[in-house]
Amino acid sequence: MRDFVVCDIPYRDRRFTAAALVDEGRIRELILEEADRPSYVSEVRRGIVETVSRNIGGAFVDIGLKSLCFLPLGRHSHIAPSQPVLVQVTKDAAGRKEPVLTETIHLSGRYAVLLSRGEKTSFSAKLSEEEKAAVRKWLTDQPPRYSLLVRTNAGRASKAEVLAEIEALSLEMDRILEQYPKSASGEVLWRPAPFYEDAVRDLYCPPDRCFTDIPSAAVRLSRFTDQAAGVGEEIPGAVLRPGAGKALTLSELYGIPHELDRLTQKIVWLKSGAFLVIEQTEAFVSIDVNTGKCIKGRIPEETYRKVNLEAAEEIARQLRLRNLSGMILVDFIKLKSEDHKSELLHVMRKHVRHDHIRTEAVDLTPLGIMEITRQKVRKPLAEVLGLC
Repeated sequence: MRDFVVCDIPYRDRRFTAAALVDEGRIRELILEEADRPSYVSEVRRGIVETVSRNIGGAFVDIGLKSLCFLPLGRHSHIAPSQPVLVQVTKDAAGRKEPVLTETIHLSGRYAVLLSRGEKTSFSAKLSEEEKAAVRKWLTDQPPRYSLLVRTNAGRASKAEVLAEIEALSLEMDRILEQYPKSASGEVLWRPAPFYEDAVRDLYCPPDRCFTDIPSAAVRLSRFTDQAAGVGEEIPGAVLRPGAGKALTLSELYGIPHELDRLTQKIVWLKSGAFLVIEQTEAFVSIDVNTGKCIKGRIPEETYRKVNLEAAEEIARQLRLRNLSGMILVDFIKLKSEDHKSELLHVMRKHVRHDHIRTEAVDLTPLGIMEITRQKVRKPLAEVLGLC
C-alpha cells in the first residue's frame, strides 16, 4: 500500500508542512517547506536587470525579492542594465548563493512540460520507443504551439488526456506572454501549485491513498485519488498514544518526526549491521560504506557484495529523503570480481530510475568509488531544517 501524506509538523521550535510518500509502511520520500518561508521555485515574474557581468556570464536581476537573483546568459545575449525581462525562478537562494533564474519559461503538467522557447518535441528517457511513437502520432493530430518535453507519465495515459493537458498549458503560456508587457516590475505572472501537489503529480507510480490534516490540501489531493481523507475524516489504522488517551497526529502516525531525527544524523545503519556515513560539503556529497557489525562469512568477497547491494538500495532512498544533489561520490567496499562490480552499477542504476528528479549513476572507478549525479531542484533537507 502506497500512502501519500501531507501534514503540518512542529519540529525543533519551527513549523513545517511535510509531504511524504510511505510505501509498505516505510517513508520513501520526504519534502519539507517551512510554513512562513515558502519556496519561489517555478514562479514567473517580470524583472529588471540591475547589472550585467560578462566575465561570469550572467546578470543580476531584481524580481521583487529581498535580494537580487542571478540570470545565466548565453554568449549572444543582448541583455543590458535597466532592461525588463520575463524570468522564472529555477533555484531558491542556498547559503550564500542567490536565487537562480531562466528566461525559458517552463509550465509543468503530469504528462508534459511546455517551454516558451524552441520548437522541438523531446521525450523522457524512461519512455519506450513504442510509447514515444504513439505520442508522436497523437501530436500530428494536434501540433503543439510551443516546445514540448513529454514526461514518463504520458506513456500510461490516453490520447485525450495528454492532448487536453498540452492545450491547457498552451493557453496558460499564451496568457503569461500576453500579460507580461502590461505588468509591473516584480509582478508575479504565474505561480505553481503547492509543492505537495507537484510532488504527488510527479510520482512515477501514483499513491493508493492520500491523507492530510490541512483543509486546503484535502481538496487538491482528491484529484489524484478517490480515497483522499481530509480533516475530520477517519484515518484507517489510527492509534492512541499509550497512557494519554489522545489520538496521534498524522505526522506521528506515520513516524515523520522520528524519521527526521534519523535524517539529521551522519550515520545510517543497515539491517545487516553495516552502516553508511553521509557527509555534505559545498563541492560534493560523500557517502562511505562500512561493514560495521556485519560478520564476515566464509567468503569475504560474497559478504562485501551483499553489503554493497544492500547499501545501494538505502543510498538511493537517502538521496531522495535528504534531497542530496549535485556530485555524489560513494565509497563502496572494494570488490575484486568484475562481474560483481558490473552488478553493483546495474543495481544502483535500477534504484535511482524510480527517482522523479533526474539522477544518474555514472560509473564505478577502479578504487570502488561510484560517481552519481542528481539534479539540483530544491534545497537539501539539512538546509531547510537550518542545520547548515
